[in-house]
Amino acid sequence: MVKTKLSAPECGRSDEHYVPEPSRASDRPPKSFLDARGRYIQLSIGHGLSDETYGALVEMYDAFDPTDRAHGLPPLGSDNVRSWLDNLREGLHVVARHDGRVVGHAVLVEARDEDAHELAIFVLDSFQHARLGTRMLERCCWVAGGYGISAITLYVESRNRPALNLYRSMGFEGEYVGHGELEMRLEL
Repeated sequence: MVKTKLSAPECGRSDEHYVPEPSRASDRPPKSFLDARGRYIQLSIGHGLSDETYGALVEMYDAFDPTDRAHGLPPLGSDNVRSWLDNLREGLHVVARHDGRVVGHAVLVEARDEDAHELAIFVLDSFQHARLGTRMLERCCWVAGGYGISAITLYVESRNRPALNLYRSMGFEGEYVGHGELEMRLEL
């Protein structure tokens, strides 16, 4: 497998380890905000999942559009979703809600054979392209440092331009790992 190094575009920062700027003039990203369509979004973050949040995530993933799945994730079917979430349960979770309904989810879990944590992030189709993923990723990166996480990795399909643009704007750098996929990393 041949890896080709990609450079992140200049993010207006000269330092080697980029930490995303908060989305407003405070020292941390917001826990609630209006998305680009004017919907009020609340973000909760925590280690592990409560039974209530677990059930709401199963419901969200069951409603997930099959065309928005990447790398077979999220899996299809409630039983498969539950099994997958069981493996992620102890991770660091950012959950986005609108009117009490879960509409987005990001999770950091320890990566195998690395000093980093791996990120998975999903946003319901009707909430994509409204800056929800950006706000979830900002919050995730900000809180990761408080948990002693030194780096975040993720995998993304090379044809997923919106995701690539977001990750690069946040300072992630990537390498092609084959099959139209990139592995990206952010040092915190």
